[in-house]
Amino acid sequence: MNNTDLDSQLAQWQTAYKAATPNVNARLLTQQTKKAQFKLKCKGLVDLILGLVVTCFCIYAAVFEATSLLQQLLISVLSPLPVGFGLWGYRVRQKQWQAEVLDVQSMLTFKETQLKQQLHYWKISLIWGSALWLGLLGIAIYNLVVSSEYMLWATQLGLNSFILLLVCLRYKKLKQRLPIQLMDIQLLR
Repeated sequence: MNNTDLDSQLAQWQTAYKAATPNVNARLLTQQTKKAQFKLKCKGLVDLILGLVVTCFCIYAAVFEATSLLQQLLISVLSPLPVGFGLWGYRVRQKQWQAEVLDVQSMLTFKETQLKQQLHYWKISLIWGSALWLGLLGIAIYNLVVSSEYMLWATQLGLNSFILLLVCLRYKKLKQRLPIQLMDIQLLR
C-alpha cells in the first residue's frame, strides 16, 4: 500500500468514526454538571438541617408532650432517625459534588452516577420513612389503648403517611425512568 491509499483509508475511518460518535455539546454538559453539583450541595445541607430540626422536635415532644415514661422512651428511640438520615444524605451528596469532572467522559459518568445515587437515595428514604411510620404507628396504638390522648400521634401518623406516599411515588417514578436515562447517556458515549 502506498501513502495515498493509507491516507484515503484513514480519512474514511475518521469520517466513519465521526458519523458514529454522537455530537456532545461539552460546554452545555459542563454547565449542567456544575449546576447539578450546586444542587447537590444545597440538597445535602437541607437534608442535614431538616434532620436536625425533626430530631429537635422529637426531643421537645419527648420532654414536653409525652405523658408517660413509655411515651418518652418510644419518642427517644425515634429521635436519632431523622438526624441519622440527614447525615447519611449529606455524605452521599458530598461524595457526588466532590467528584472530578474534567472531560466529557467523566461528566457523563458523573451524570450516570448521579442518576443511580438519586434512585438509591429515594430507596433509603422509603425505608427510613417506613421505619419512622411504624414507630409512630406504635406510639399511636399505645396511646389509643392506654390513654385518650392519641389525637396528636394520629395526626403525626397521618402527616407521615402522606409524606411516605410522596416518597414512594417519587421512588417508583425514578425507578421507571432510570433505564431510559441510562440508555440516553450510553448513546452519548
